[in-house]
Amino acid sequence: MITNEKNIDSLLAEIESLKNKLDESNSIIEAIREGGVDALVVNNNGVPQLYSLETADYTYRLLVEKFRQGALSITKNGLILYCNDYFAQLVNTPSEQIIGNYIQEYFDNTSQFSTLIEALKYGIGTHEILFKTNSSPTTFSAYISLTDLEPSVEAIGIVVIDLTEKKKHEEALIKHQQELEVKIKELNRINSNLEEFIHVISHDLKEPLRKIVMHNSKIDGSYLTAIDAKSMDVIKLSVLRLNSLVDDLVKYSSHTAQEAHTEVDLTAIISEVTEDLEVIINDKNAIIKIENLPVIKASGVQMRQLFANLISNAIKYSKADTPPVIQIYQVDDLEDKISNQNPKFVRIQIKDNGIGMESAHLLKIFTIFQRLHARNEYSGNGIGLAICKKIMENHSGNITVESKLNEGTTFTIYFPVS
Repeated sequence: MITNEKNIDSLLAEIESLKNKLDESNSIIEAIREGGVDALVVNNNGVPQLYSLETADYTYRLLVEKFRQGALSITKNGLILYCNDYFAQLVNTPSEQIIGNYIQEYFDNTSQFSTLIEALKYGIGTHEILFKTNSSPTTFSAYISLTDLEPSVEAIGIVVIDLTEKKKHEEALIKHQQELEVKIKELNRINSNLEEFIHVISHDLKEPLRKIVMHNSKIDGSYLTAIDAKSMDVIKLSVLRLNSLVDDLVKYSSHTAQEAHTEVDLTAIISEVTEDLEVIINDKNAIIKIENLPVIKASGVQMRQLFANLISNAIKYSKADTPPVIQIYQVDDLEDKISNQNPKFVRIQIKDNGIGMESAHLLKIFTIFQRLHARNEYSGNGIGLAICKKIMENHSGNITVESKLNEGTTFTIYFPVS
């Protein structure tokens, strides 16, 4: 009975001693945080080791404590001498329970620590490490940056940057990119099918249309009544208009893809266009004025199509009693001249003195099949300006329009400067 009482007294005394040591350790840790301790002695297998804290003044330690990144100091074998509150939050463990442990205990792969120390000898201090945590999720990825603090202090400083949000953004970006690639492939497939469909339809339609026109022309009109002859003319005109519509659809679909861009002299291009349009230019006594047009990087084929549509459009919608005058010129950007900055766009204007249009119609004219006049007033299928818009999109540019009824219309085309 006496022996048991002695054992109990001995255990109580040991507990009291351990409690005093714990209180002393907590006091030292608190003093370190508040800057009241300049050195720390740690017993390693019964051998006292001194760790100087003289270089860490109060302001610095306060800054590190409030840092929004994990901060630690460790010995060469990984013993944690200090950690700030942010690292404690990352691993979801109170800082007083972390100090005195080894940092590799918080690695998901403890064997990585020796690799980090070895790499530090060669000046390599930054790595990506998977840390363990006492919360959900049970691990998190982080950049860990090691700095050898010798000879000032026999310790290694560590900064830990949480990559959780960065990884989430990267994963979301990769997922979005994969979804985008799938959509692009699907869009390319649809475009390819559409082009094939347009060309097949154009071939299948044009052949019967050609036969209708051919056989219509063989009919002897002398045997037809006036009503029948008029009906035959209506059939012929309708077939010709349908044939023209098929041709325009093929042209529109042909500008779905980018073509190789080369040096294109716009003055030379417009000269070729005016030669092609010589008949309608002479019929209307049209005057084409060209002023100081540049050489640009573009598709020569699409530039011919662009200016052919714009010039023929200006001639088509000219006033009945006034010869059309079409001016084509480059516009200098006054703002760029004042600021001495290089222009972002080459700006070309095509200005006419035609019938113009109401402002309410300006947004409609670039829409495919959009017509502002009846067929018996002006010919066309409402595709020309839609082709112009698509050509400018192919060149990463833009086309705009200004117009006043009975005064004329000005188209402005913008080509980005390389």
